[in-house]
Amino acid sequence: MEKIVKLPNGSTLLYNGTDSTRSVAIGIYVGCGADYESEKQSGISHFIEHMLFKGTEKRTAFDIAREAESLGVQMNAFTARQMTSFYTVSTYEHAEDCMEILSDIFFRSTFPEEEAEREKGVVIEEIHRSLDDPDDVCFDALSTALYGNTAKGRPILGTTENVRSFKPAELREYMKLHYGARNTVISVAGKIEYERAAGLAEKYFDSLFTNVRECATMEKVAPVYGYVGVEKQIEQAVIAMAFPGYAYSDRRAVPLKIASNILGGGMSSRLFQSVRERKGLAYDVYSLPGAAKDDGVLEIYLGTNPESVREAVQTVAEEISGMKRGVTEEELRKAKEQLKTGTVLGSESATALMRAAGRAYVLSGQTYDVDKVLTEIEAVTLSDVTEVIEETFDFDKVAASFVAKDASVNVRELLLASEEEL
Repeated sequence: MEKIVKLPNGSTLLYNGTDSTRSVAIGIYVGCGADYESEKQSGISHFIEHMLFKGTEKRTAFDIAREAESLGVQMNAFTARQMTSFYTVSTYEHAEDCMEILSDIFFRSTFPEEEAEREKGVVIEEIHRSLDDPDDVCFDALSTALYGNTAKGRPILGTTENVRSFKPAELREYMKLHYGARNTVISVAGKIEYERAAGLAEKYFDSLFTNVRECATMEKVAPVYGYVGVEKQIEQAVIAMAFPGYAYSDRRAVPLKIASNILGGGMSSRLFQSVRERKGLAYDVYSLPGAAKDDGVLEIYLGTNPESVREAVQTVAEEISGMKRGVTEEELRKAKEQLKTGTVLGSESATALMRAAGRAYVLSGQTYDVDKVLTEIEAVTLSDVTEVIEETFDFDKVAASFVAKDASVNVRELLLASEEEL
């Protein structure tokens, strides 16, 4: 049973009740993330996510952790490009406890100065860890290659300089601007009655909002389709490419998922078979579509021996060109079945339902209906897939990043040159 309910003060309840699980998942989704930040603010959404667990008017940071764990509650949070989420997973009898704790950290966090200084060290170590991970470096570089020095092009974690500079007053001001009722979604899923979920959402969230105005908007950013190379002392050469995709609510987003699956979505995909199985050039190679409120992207990733970069990029270009020459009905059928199975398996837990519903609403203003998603997948035709392949795989609109000991080779130019030779 799925419901979307606008509560009196303007926040939104997403309800997905099911008797197939004994757990209840509650997620608070705020429609802002890294894409809403100025250069000086870069990283502030993520830092706020951390600081909301560091003390309220009635709980210390230890109290929050101890109380949740004493109830057996799993509690976590994440920051993304266009949303920030705080969530719990518990048994039915502790649903109200969870809603109250989430409400406390959301509305009554005090951002203690001493805790903020300590947490800056934690977040800076998280940034350092990311900088030590070649994949993280490559994908952050890919964002910059695609969007330049804009909110969309900067890392979600921000910079160490920014993190060190944040003051509690800035965090409160940012929350005041973005964390209003109309920008907040309460996603509840699992074994809980609708009436109870609605009553808890109104009591602990909607009734407590003082900001019921429209929230700040996201700056429109145009892609620049550039290239970023990063030199790092690693054994592999890590390559990522990005082609323009579609917004979450665009009808073409589903055919693009199918096209991506055919290209690089599994062990029988074209990229996996050519790059890994036939040529032995990579252990990891895949393609992945991403969708946001305003646009989307299709990314291709592979890690290869530095001596094999040219051959690997040429092989990717060959497979993309092959996609443009056409896909088969059998490939379409297989991709549909894989996506449908993934959708079904991803809807069989309260946590997955809560997260899927929250994400869908923030990015599109629509509910997440598993049956509707399955119907949309099944309705995709070969001509739909052909259309998105033609629109997406435009080599004039590709961004690329490259991480290696020697990053002097411009893999974007290499990709373009390979395409011209085909």
